[in-house]
Amino acid sequence: MNRKLAILVLTAAGLLASQVQGQQQPNGPPGAGSMQAPAGESAPQIIVNPELPNEPEGRGEDLRLNGKCTEAIPIFRDLAARGAGFEIARYNLGLCLLDLAKAEPDAQRAASLKHEAAAQIMRAANGGFPGAQLGLVTLYLDGNGVGTDPVEAGKWSLIYHANGTRQVLGLPDVSPDLQARLDGVLTAKTWAEAQSRADAWFPAPQNQSGG
Repeated sequence: MNRKLAILVLTAAGLLASQVQGQQQPNGPPGAGSMQAPAGESAPQIIVNPELPNEPEGRGEDLRLNGKCTEAIPIFRDLAARGAGFEIARYNLGLCLLDLAKAEPDAQRAASLKHEAAAQIMRAANGGFPGAQLGLVTLYLDGNGVGTDPVEAGKWSLIYHANGTRQVLGLPDVSPDLQARLDGVLTAKTWAEAQSRADAWFPAPQNQSGG
């Protein structure tokens, strides 16, 4: 995600503090339930920390986009360690770790990097960041850093589809190609299980610690 879009996500997330998750669903089986936050729950927020200048995250993303993840990772680790509100940094950290894993000749080390990458992306997704939620769909379909789990992939596609921030920003829905992959491995029964998991999902508490 480029820096301008990241800033838009941060701004829109603040506007969505009182908005519940959307209730529509993507191209799953007809009749599947809708996903919404329970009464009294607000949509996940990506908190803007006024004490944090924009420069570190922007510098880190520039480094990542220029293939310099070894330099970007310390920046993203520092931001991610600050806790809730730094989901974009967690997501970028996860992407960098995946890039390093691709070039790592030692299989055990590569597996460790993938596992950590998936954990960071998961935390960003649970914090409400739509890019991370969409990223988990592919990770679970491919078994990249996580166990292969088509139902979990379907769950995250439903959560991403219903993400209020995604809808406000006009971010694209699950692509036709990715939707076709999901439909190719999920039946009506397993789509229903994915919907059940999505309905049971809640955003992570905003006081979560970093790491």
